[in-house]
Amino acid sequence: MFFTEYDPLTEEYVIEKLRESPAAEGREPYGGPASFAFRSESPFAPDELRYEFGTDGALTCTENGETFTAPFSWAEKNGIGLLSHQVPGTDRAWHLILNLETCAATAFETWFGVTVPVGYDLTGQRPPSSYRDIPREVQRQYYLGWIDTGSNEKPSELQTTTSRIEGRGLHWQFEDGTEILTFYPSVVCCTVVELGEKAGGITVTQAADYIIINDETYVCARWEPEFSGKMHIDVMDFFDMDAFGLEFGFGEDNSLTYRFTHAVLELTGDAAHLEPITSAGDREQVFRGYGEKKGARYAYRPMDIDVPMKREEALACAAAKQDILAGTSVNIMQSYNHLPAVGDLAGRKFTVLPDNERYAPAPWSGTGRNAAAEGDPANAVEYEILSADRLRWRFKDGAWSEEKYACYRPDKDLYFFSHMMTGDPDLSCMSQVLDFRNGLTTTVIAGLGNWRSEWETGAQVFFGTLRYGDLKPPFARRHYFTDELVGKCFAWNYGETMQSIHIYSSPESYSWTIFQPNNAGGATWSSPCFYIKLRPEVYLLQWIEEKCNGCQGLVVFNRRILHDSGFFYGTSANGIRLQLTGAHMRELGSYDILKYFGRGIR
Repeated sequence: MFFTEYDPLTEEYVIEKLRESPAAEGREPYGGPASFAFRSESPFAPDELRYEFGTDGALTCTENGETFTAPFSWAEKNGIGLLSHQVPGTDRAWHLILNLETCAATAFETWFGVTVPVGYDLTGQRPPSSYRDIPREVQRQYYLGWIDTGSNEKPSELQTTTSRIEGRGLHWQFEDGTEILTFYPSVVCCTVVELGEKAGGITVTQAADYIIINDETYVCARWEPEFSGKMHIDVMDFFDMDAFGLEFGFGEDNSLTYRFTHAVLELTGDAAHLEPITSAGDREQVFRGYGEKKGARYAYRPMDIDVPMKREEALACAAAKQDILAGTSVNIMQSYNHLPAVGDLAGRKFTVLPDNERYAPAPWSGTGRNAAAEGDPANAVEYEILSADRLRWRFKDGAWSEEKYACYRPDKDLYFFSHMMTGDPDLSCMSQVLDFRNGLTTTVIAGLGNWRSEWETGAQVFFGTLRYGDLKPPFARRHYFTDELVGKCFAWNYGETMQSIHIYSSPESYSWTIFQPNNAGGATWSSPCFYIKLRPEVYLLQWIEEKCNGCQGLVVFNRRILHDSGFFYGTSANGIRLQLTGAHMRELGSYDILKYFGRGIR
């Protein structure tokens, strides 16, 4: 799903398919009042929304003076009903969650299609260069209110938005065999991992609305901007640990899904959330900041910000501006809390000996011959560390190149540094983790272009050993990919203006959530990643923000000192950068999820 290219469709196609599917599959006999009016004082709420239910499976609805008849769909459990119907001849629909005992209700008004800006930046300094239409994407506005049957008063308590399930993780087993994991690190987003071979276990971020019905029952409405554009409205019962809901929208094959769903839930864990302890989590508004227009919601569209480029464009941007280890980052990942750079390696000479040789010497390295069979591997790297921030390096038999570098010491006798590879046609950088106690190394070479993009970063990893003095590396043991972090949740403090939550939600991907001023979770995004174990409690994490800004994050973190440090590298419209990053760490909890991915790695 993460890399699926969805057809935006046309308004005509959307209307045609809606006409062909007038009611949801799996509907149940109606069990609500014979007639009622929905009333709400929420912004943009309709002045009039009245319902009359006939015995012929149709309803008569009057909306702001306009009356129409339409099929409707209904599902109910434990006195909570979900009513859904379309407005015939349009792309609009209504979906109401009714508490039949208290008469409190929430109505979701939905419609298809959105126009989004392209080529702008998050700071507002670069205006949009164009706009694009996405007719397939479901938009929404929700209204908190009650139903008036003519014999009841306004309830003393209405349903409200909530942060009460923030931090929860759930496994969903749907009746059709589909399985997903969901995580709720934010009050405006959730993350979803589809389990199974086709989905690949990749984490994706979806916009979300959370509504509390009562202490045991919640609504999570999740929306798929940037992906399929579908909507899912789920009523979750934490007494019975099950859910029923509605799926509505277009799939990868452009077919329309309009159906009720049922799932068995399993709680996988809880991560601490960091709002004041006095917060009851039942405020009517838990988030603002994405505009006051009807339908405004969180919707991060990174490829409309960092518009995909051709290789030649990326090279031109890199030539125009370079930010290579110039100091503190000035982008959204402002990073004042990295470990201090160290000069411990100054004066040392050593050779990194990777076990694998996929990265052969390039012509610009001074030789065109393959030296793999002549002693050291062809991609062996010799280093002479000149000072605290300058080094010389070369591949075997290659020409020496002098570079600026920065080095951290994340653990005793363990060093982590990065530098550019001057002259490389892919604008590559090389990062090294060197263990001077055990003689083990991990090399990561990242450069322009990957398996799906000409301009986003691609990277290769090489495990190996270190030649230095009389150091004797082990014969077989190496650093290795690991799944020990899967299910862990950490908070990271980069500085006064940037904090985030990491959830390592699958063996190949994770999500990060940026805190709001009140410490509630806010904007969230996800990306593929990998985890490497260097020592007990010390790990290397790489993520590449694919289908996003295309950059690589590469950090080493030590759970014993609760700190990470590393580098942010890549090429964008703002040029090429290799910047420092790092944060103080706080453990928030964990999720028992590794069992859902089959046999682990190590």
